[in-house]
Order: sequence, then structure tokens, then C-alpha cells
Amino acid sequence: MRTLNPAIIACVALHWIACGNPAPPGAEKNRQRARVATSVTQSAEPYRVENWYGTWKGERPEYPLLKANGEVIVVRGKEAKVGRSTFTFTIGAMGTAELVQSHDDGRVAAFSGTWKGRMEPGTNELTAIVCDLTANSTGAYRQFALMKDAKRQAVVCHGTSAEPPFEVSFSTD
Repeated sequence: MRTLNPAIIACVALHWIACGNPAPPGAEKNRQRARVATSVTQSAEPYRVENWYGTWKGERPEYPLLKANGEVIVVRGKEAKVGRSTFTFTIGAMGTAELVQSHDDGRVAAFSGTWKGRMEPGTNELTAIVCDLTANSTGAYRQFALMKDAKRQAVVCHGTSAEPPFEVSFSTD
């Protein structure tokens, strides 16, 4: 019995070496697909913002006003909404920031302030610009963050939690 076990082990090992790893049908195709997917994933370039300084423009869509509990505010049977508006941020290299918000109804609000950058840990790469702004006419305070979004491959503007985030694009105008 003792001589039989090493002989069986030797036969199984020889079969394994000669024939390869027995695998269910289609397993090799799955392995090839996985290798291709891995190489595609590894070769994809991460999203980069070449230059944060300058003008960024974007359009915030219309959105409903919400109560603290998340319910939509209704006035006279209609949903209360905040209209669409265009945002134009000017980010200065020396820490200055300006915003012009043009509402669909013709109103324009101008803000001025400063920005702080957020860096990618372990690198010198900026991943976000956080703007602390004051309305030039009323003194109202606003904060917006322009953040790199690798999934969207874009820069996205974030305001308050009630406001929808929206994409902004670098403008050469």
C-alpha cells in the first residue's frame, strides 16, 4: 500500500505536466478575456487637469427646492424650483477666485474671494479647487468646489448638498 501511493502521485503529476491543468470548457477564453481587460485597464491614462488657472464655465440645471427631510417644496400646487444658471469661474494663480452666475431670468450675481487647492496624497497634483466666495452686492457667502472626476473624465462643480453637481469646462475665451 505504501508503494502504491507514491506511484499514484507520480502518475497524477506526470499527467498534469503532460496534459496541463484540466479546466472546464470555455475557461481558457475567460482567462484570455481577463488578461485583455487587465491590460486595457492598466493602459488607460488617468484623467488629468493640465491647468486649473483660468476660466471654467458650466451650466447648473434646474432643480427642485427640498425641505430638510428631502421632500420637494410645493407652493400653490406647484413644485418650487431653482432655475438653470450659467457659472463662470475665474481661478487666479495667486489664490484669487471670481464667479459670475447668470440666471435664466436675466439676473446676474458676481462673487469674489479666494481658493485653496486639494492635492493628491503623495504627489504634487491638484485634484480640486475649493472657492470661498462673497457676493459683491450683498456679502452673502458661498463655497464651491471644482473637483476632478476620474469616472466622468471631467471637472465637476459641487455647491451645497441641495444643489446638483454639474460639469465645468476650461474656456479659452
